[in-house]
Amino acid sequence: MMLVDAATNAHNRKVAIAVAAVIAIAGCLLAILSPWWLVLLPIAGGAFYFMRRKTRRRFAVITQPFPDVWEATLQSQVEYFRKLSPDHQERFRNLVKVFLDEVAITGIRTDVDEATRTLVAASAVIPILGFDDFEYSGLGEVLIYPGSFDDQYQTNSSADARTLGMVGVSHLSGVMILSKPSLISGFANMSDKRNVGIHEFAHLVDKEDGDVDGVPPTADAETYEPWVRWVGDELRREVGNGEHIDDYAYTNEAEYFAVLSEYFFEAPAVLEKKNPKLYELMKKMYHQNPKRILGSPTRRRRRVGRNSPCPCGSGEKFKRCCKRKSMRGTPLAAK
Repeated sequence: MMLVDAATNAHNRKVAIAVAAVIAIAGCLLAILSPWWLVLLPIAGGAFYFMRRKTRRRFAVITQPFPDVWEATLQSQVEYFRKLSPDHQERFRNLVKVFLDEVAITGIRTDVDEATRTLVAASAVIPILGFDDFEYSGLGEVLIYPGSFDDQYQTNSSADARTLGMVGVSHLSGVMILSKPSLISGFANMSDKRNVGIHEFAHLVDKEDGDVDGVPPTADAETYEPWVRWVGDELRREVGNGEHIDDYAYTNEAEYFAVLSEYFFEAPAVLEKKNPKLYELMKKMYHQNPKRILGSPTRRRRRVGRNSPCPCGSGEKFKRCCKRKSMRGTPLAAK
């Protein structure tokens, strides 16, 4: 998402004025031949409005104070943000502001508080933090479900309700669905290689060139061929027990990229140790080095205790809130 500072806003205004002026002047001159050309005058006004609309709004959003509840959520629940440099933290905050201003987040049979909205935004920002002006084109709404769901988007206790998240297609185009307990647990443990929010937004990064094929448009000429060859070889080989990459990655090329994105941002030091070449490919495609940010993994995994405050910010104990919700069924995969 393009961030708009004062200089960018001023430049956009000058360009919009120039374009509108050219259209208006052309309309006035051509009106000598026929008064019908005066129709270009309102078109000039419309051109100015549409050229300024997004830039002006983003500049206004970015200059607003960052809400305390958003800051508290990032500091307490998003380790990736907490370990960024001050400059990168400020960029992260601004991207969160823009995302939450432009994408609706709606709860389906569950409450969506500011902490949940902030975690959705963090899921969106982490994969694109290294890009100058990446846009999640077409994404208009994120639906938050109370648990996992089935192929008909229904939440129930049946064995079919195993999906934790998905990017909508067909009539749900422009919509993402995320399980609230899975979203929260993805940030509660930043070393388990699982984060459904990052997984789904990785699909959108992949989709930006029009195809969800496991090859994001950020893969340059140097990276494209070795990445495609690597993924092809991985999907053709027989997968055994003890793999360090989640089995769901071997579903297809798109899932391989999304699952590996979770791994890359959650346990980068482990990925680099297991496969340095693969880690380098991911670094080049995301323009980020998470290992430098997060450092080496600790021996003990961070877990939310049963009697600890729930990370969703409800004020309840974890055992009485999201832990209970997540125990409705044990989802197996994020689509």
